[in-house]
Amino acid sequence: MRKKQLFALLMAGALSVGMAPTATFAADTAAETSAEGELDSSDAEEPSENPAETPEEPAEDPAETPEDPAETPAETTADPTEAPAAEETDEQAAEAGSTIVVGGNSYSTLAEAFEAVPESADMTDETKYVKVKGDIEISATVDVPSNKNIMLVAAEDATIKRAAGFIGSMFTVNGGNLQMAGSAEDAATGAVDSTLIVDGTGEGVTGSIVEVISGNYALSDGATLTGNTTTGDGSAINNSANAYLLGGTITANSTAGNGGAINNAAGANVYLQNGTITANSAAAGGAIYSEGTVNIQGTLSVTGNTVTNSFEATSNLVLAKDGVINVSGAVTGSAIGVAVQEASAGRTVVKLDDAVTDVKLTDVLSQITYEGDSSLKIGEDGTLVSTTEPSPTPTPAEEKLKVTGKECKWSGSGTVKIKFQSNVKGTYYIDWVKRGEKAPTIDTSRVGAPIEADTNVTAKVTDLPDYDVDIYVCVISDKDKSNYGSVMFQPDSKERPVTPTPSHTPVVPDVKESVVQGFEKALVFYPNTFYDFKVIGAGTQNNNPGEGDVRWVPVGWSMSSNPSTWNTSWKIGAKSGIYTDAEKAYTIYIKYAKQVYSGNDWQETDASEVLPYQFKAAPLTQATTTPGANGTNGDGTGSGDGTTDGGTTDVTPTTYADGTNGTAKSAVSTGDESPIGTMLALAAASVLAGGYVLIRRRKKEM
Repeated sequence: MRKKQLFALLMAGALSVGMAPTATFAADTAAETSAEGELDSSDAEEPSENPAETPEEPAEDPAETPEDPAETPAETTADPTEAPAAEETDEQAAEAGSTIVVGGNSYSTLAEAFEAVPESADMTDETKYVKVKGDIEISATVDVPSNKNIMLVAAEDATIKRAAGFIGSMFTVNGGNLQMAGSAEDAATGAVDSTLIVDGTGEGVTGSIVEVISGNYALSDGATLTGNTTTGDGSAINNSANAYLLGGTITANSTAGNGGAINNAAGANVYLQNGTITANSAAAGGAIYSEGTVNIQGTLSVTGNTVTNSFEATSNLVLAKDGVINVSGAVTGSAIGVAVQEASAGRTVVKLDDAVTDVKLTDVLSQITYEGDSSLKIGEDGTLVSTTEPSPTPTPAEEKLKVTGKECKWSGSGTVKIKFQSNVKGTYYIDWVKRGEKAPTIDTSRVGAPIEADTNVTAKVTDLPDYDVDIYVCVISDKDKSNYGSVMFQPDSKERPVTPTPSHTPVVPDVKESVVQGFEKALVFYPNTFYDFKVIGAGTQNNNPGEGDVRWVPVGWSMSSNPSTWNTSWKIGAKSGIYTDAEKAYTIYIKYAKQVYSGNDWQETDASEVLPYQFKAAPLTQATTTPGANGTNGDGTGSGDGTTDGGTTDVTPTTYADGTNGTAKSAVSTGDESPIGTMLALAAASVLAGGYVLIRRRKKEM
């Protein structure tokens, strides 16, 4: 009997231990951190950027125009109209083979020789000679300061050249006096025995042969300025003070700017008393471009000069702004061509100096040819007047058509404004080719715009490419199609305006433009099955950001709108699965951080936004065959398409991942689906049976 009682007690104890709910163990694991992306109870809280430089202005103003223009100013050399005679000490040095001589001393460079010239307290003192012979190169600008009075003269034939790579002005006059001349051996006849040539030939030149900033410069017989091709104004002489042509020659110089031989600035004076200016070219004023006064007397020739690259379009002396020709003495045997910019009737071109009383203006005008607008001419008083209407008698033949270029300048990054004129009435069209390529053939059948004879026409050439071009204006006569001509313009690329960079308008997207991918279909939440989802923040696909652009970068997610921590793994699932009889919606909260582009990289800000999104759990029932540990009964891949691989039936729902109940049954997520009620009933029956046995035994013992 005791054995039976003991067996009964052991059976009751075993049943009690076996029926203890597994929630006791599940509670220990529930405290652990959930697997990546798991919907645990903590997530389910209620929401709560060398050329020579222009010298500085001198301390003293340039020498003023003399009160009597008929006489050479006192500030110039003692007698600039005479070629210098050699001194004995210099002749001895020259015979000894010296190239550059000052007094009895020889020097290796002109700069050293000029430096050695004694200073003059009074600029009317005797001129100091620097004598040269042979070929001399200069590699830097030779300056004549305010305390020097220098005559540069050829002891024997001499040529002064640029050294390779030297592109600035060869000489500058800064308040002093500089005169260049050949030597004169015969004082009676003035015959020049030796010549002085200053040759500015070089590559990429930006300066002049002589730049007169202040003081006086003079060119005399036997001296020649030649060969300088520059981009600056005044290829031979760029004058801002006083420049004298007492003799000599200025020839074969060219500039893309103004003044092929001389550029005379406003307020400056040029004195033409003898000599020749020919075969020079410029955009305006092939010989002289003057905004100041051009004083003339003596015998001189200013002819045969042209506009640069304009098929020999004549351009000699051009007066601009307040430029005027002032007759300072008798003019004989001279030939001067002149034109006026922005010409109009009544504009003064030539006038007699107030101090001149023995010269008739008409005698001077007969030696001056007006080369400007043919609708005007120089009247007897030296002003421009309209030409008389020609007689109606027909002309026997039309003159040869000639096109003259007047102006070429940039008006935009891809637009050039040009001004031109034809001597014959007709039509014109504009064409262009890449710089240096063959000129286009003139198409006489092409329809063009009308152009009147001897009338300035201004046109714009637009949409030009980034590379240098040659622009051609082609004109065809209305009367005779075989009579045509053209002119070429070459806009200077250095003067081309830079295309402004358009300002950037910051792109500031709304954070609500962010997109969540992966929740399009309801998801089947098997136990331990996790689904990838993707968040594309607004502005994060901006691959070419500009300064001020904004983007919203996803930084984490939660099932609560204000969690203590945010999930940073973009996977979602539930350890115990989500069992539901019908499709159920949940809210997920995604946090975005605002970043702003600085122009170099994206910068963090203190701003952030939290947005809610909906996803759905598909119906899931408990299968008689438990799904695999990966959430399916098949290959374990969570596709997120809301389907299962094995099919399930007979579900007892468990707690949802957000902590809410699917039915009135178990609200505790234990992970154990055993029939607890039945097992408790069996345990109670075992206890009662054991008690009954003990009571019966005691009664028998009594």
